[in-house]
Amino acid sequence: MTIKQNKGQTILFAVITLIAVVGLFCFAIFDIRKLHHDYSFILDNAVAYWVFKSLCFVGCFFATAGDIYLFKQLFSKEPLIEICDEYFYDNSSAISLGKIDWSEMERAYIKGGFLNIKLKNPEPYLRKKNWLQMLMIKGNCKLGYGDVCISPERFKKKAANFIDEFSKR
Repeated sequence: MTIKQNKGQTILFAVITLIAVVGLFCFAIFDIRKLHHDYSFILDNAVAYWVFKSLCFVGCFFATAGDIYLFKQLFSKEPLIEICDEYFYDNSSAISLGKIDWSEMERAYIKGGFLNIKLKNPEPYLRKKNWLQMLMIKGNCKLGYGDVCISPERFKKKAANFIDEFSKR
């Protein structure tokens, strides 16, 4: 079973993320305290205002990273998900681990609407990732999710077939 990229959905996500980047960047750069407003805790409290601006910069960073990933996915020829007799291939998110042999999987479970896969030895897969991706994968694990965390949201129409096919393996 192969689930391919939905180009229209990817373009929509990229445009929405780009709008978020522009909005966050505007909040982070411009001094919005000068706009006419009634009392506002964030705008009238210096500490809260700079915390808000800092969070806008952080949000801008993550939204830009998400946009870069979406544009990269847009031009990728690889499928999102592939299930074969020999292996399972995941390319559905920025922290996907790629091709995984069935023998490498310890267990699979569903938590919070995500298909989670716990690997016997995730270290060889993590070595291929950059520091930010490793940080996100380890954060997922600390929250009780697996080394591989797949959201069927990107392929809603085929999600039931995917879960069914995956469970057969």
